[in-house]
Amino acid sequence: MSNVRWLGVPEAAAILGLAIVSLRRIIERSARRGASGVLEAQIDGLHARKFGRLWRVRLDEAWTATTPKR
Repeated sequence: MSNVRWLGVPEAAAILGLAIVSLRRIIERSARRGASGVLEAQIDGLHARKFGRLWRVRLDEAWTATTPKR
């Protein structure tokens, strides 16, 4: 996981084909306070974490993998 990149909500929404406000609402509805006190959400291969006032999103490889050409 060393090459994991956190995305902003607008960039993640574009990859997922969602409106920015829709993705933000999905994240906020699923958000829970973690054991360390961090606000985070995990939804179907999407992991979001609140950094200050902004949400950052990490997508599983299945969301970002490209289909190999044959």
